[in-house]
Amino acid sequence: MSVTRQLAAYAASGSFDDLPEQTVYRTKLAILNILGAAMGGRGTKVGHHHMNLARATGGGVSDATLWGSDQKLSVPMAVYANASLAFALDYEDVVHYCIHAGPVTVPAALAIGEKTHASGRDVILAIERAYEIGTRIGLAMQPSAERGAQVWGQQYTPFAPCIAASRLLGLSAEQIDVAMGVTGTYCLVPSAYKYFGIVDETRPIREAKLGWGWMALGGVFGALSAAEGLQGGQGILDGDEGFWIMSGSDNCDFEVMTRDLGKTHMIDDTMYKVHPSIAWNHPPFVAIAELKRTTGFTAADVDRVTIKGLGAARIADYAPAGEVDAMFSLPYTAALTILGDPLLPEMYSDDRRLSEPVQALLKRITIEEDLETELAWFNEHRMCHQVTIRLKDGCELYKDVEFPRDKPDIGWNELEQKFRALAASSLPPDQIDAAVEVLANLENCADISELVVLLSKTR
Repeated sequence: MSVTRQLAAYAASGSFDDLPEQTVYRTKLAILNILGAAMGGRGTKVGHHHMNLARATGGGVSDATLWGSDQKLSVPMAVYANASLAFALDYEDVVHYCIHAGPVTVPAALAIGEKTHASGRDVILAIERAYEIGTRIGLAMQPSAERGAQVWGQQYTPFAPCIAASRLLGLSAEQIDVAMGVTGTYCLVPSAYKYFGIVDETRPIREAKLGWGWMALGGVFGALSAAEGLQGGQGILDGDEGFWIMSGSDNCDFEVMTRDLGKTHMIDDTMYKVHPSIAWNHPPFVAIAELKRTTGFTAADVDRVTIKGLGAARIADYAPAGEVDAMFSLPYTAALTILGDPLLPEMYSDDRRLSEPVQALLKRITIEEDLETELAWFNEHRMCHQVTIRLKDGCELYKDVEFPRDKPDIGWNELEQKFRALAASSLPPDQIDAAVEVLANLENCADISELVVLLSKTR
């Protein structure tokens, strides 16, 4: 059996009762996190653009809800819009530092689930399978450090929503193989370095980011195509001419895709973002926040901040020109962390970005490159940074931080607070309360529409 068919067969197999209790909990965490991120995305300029695009092209059929509104669109365009919202604030998740599975998978599962009246158990299992298979494909295809320095992206991401949609559509293993073939045809090129590449070459940054909404749409469209009856194209992942080399990698460990399949649950290893920005900014954010907590220094005390570590040339934007530039600017993250801004969409507004306190701090921050941290990222998936803060009184504060070693322990309470804060501008308090209650007991939900309707009405 080919690698692709093995993954397709696994996607089609099993039942909710096979899932460990911890994995069910982790899957509900993933859904809660993405719904909060999407509600926050509604407050961004980029989020509004994506919603307008989806409304303009989603007419004719009204099968799935545009979250936070009273509108319904076709399933593919609802998925496009909600996935775009889920990434608009850059507040999503990451699994093994190779795939942002949540913002593409959760919108796909809820849209298909809403149309098919899937149960909460069905949705949980579909999302778990999507994280598992999508992450395995991503891990297997990671390039060497040398190739990764030339071309990189997460172009394999659409396979995750394809799996979630296929499972909820009740496709067979053979049909899912076809669906994956169609999805691979629709995948985007690995364009990360034309997205957030060297600062001087890529700013202002591409506000479409890596096309996460399109990735989600592509995966769902692949599943819908197989359900429609399209045939052929099996084995998209297989062999010397498989998807890995089509998408620019120089490596593919096919055993990683299938080894211990059914014995692991990749979703258990999901990392939830603690700051709405590129994941590379998170270790310095944690380091600065910890130094603030333990020493009590303020912005007025700071003479100079030096941050050494991963991705310096790509995230050392000292004059971000817009909200997406700011999300990908380590100096901006450092400045607002020192100032103690709430982690809400307003932190990226033009007024805040151009304010005197922020601009003054940006002038006192230096980002330095470090080859060892680059190699640690590509070879070992470790994000390493060192933060030094020199105060005006001559005192020097220092902290080194490394993810995943030092990543915060994020659980239900933290993600519920995040959801409540980000949903407050779109949903009334009683609906937020009800949505949290349904999510907490999602395995007992007979129809996922019970949850979706709580996300669908604005003030």
